[in-house]
Amino acid sequence: MSDSKSPTRLIIMVVAIIAIIVIVLGMVLTYNSLVSKRQDVKRTWGNIEAAYQMRIDKIPQMLNAVNSSMTFERGLLENITALRTQWLNQVGGSVNANVNTTEALDSNISVLLVAITENYPDLQSVDAVQQFMSAIDETENVILAQRVFYNDAVASFNSASNGFPGMLFGFGDASYYERGQ
Repeated sequence: MSDSKSPTRLIIMVVAIIAIIVIVLGMVLTYNSLVSKRQDVKRTWGNIEAAYQMRIDKIPQMLNAVNSSMTFERGLLENITALRTQWLNQVGGSVNANVNTTEALDSNISVLLVAITENYPDLQSVDAVQQFMSAIDETENVILAQRVFYNDAVASFNSASNGFPGMLFGFGDASYYERGQ
């Protein structure tokens, strides 16, 4: 009788060992999957931070370009307006004063005409502002896309960590990116 129990006992032990191996292997794979998903959450959050940094880095560059263009145009037009006013105030006055004002006015108008006809320096503060707004819009679109990727990674991680057997590891939930953060 001991011979008939021995093969049965051996089969039960082999089945039990295989079951334990499958359970342990499943737990290891689940744990590794959770670690990978948590890293996805961290990586996608890093992408959001990188997109925000890109926006922060672009703003001074674009503002500098816009300000330079606007400063040049403003200064040139203010000079022309001031010289025009000066000319109108001097009508009937000293010829030398009128000549000096006329020469200064002609010089500024020449700069304006050269700028308009040769596009150097290019008078396009409106274009610079539009390019600035376009660059900011592009950056905002990148940030929006990164938020979506982040929330997808959070959803995947939270689903895995709250399901069985993931809940046994106690990873906790990752926070979604919500408006106002």
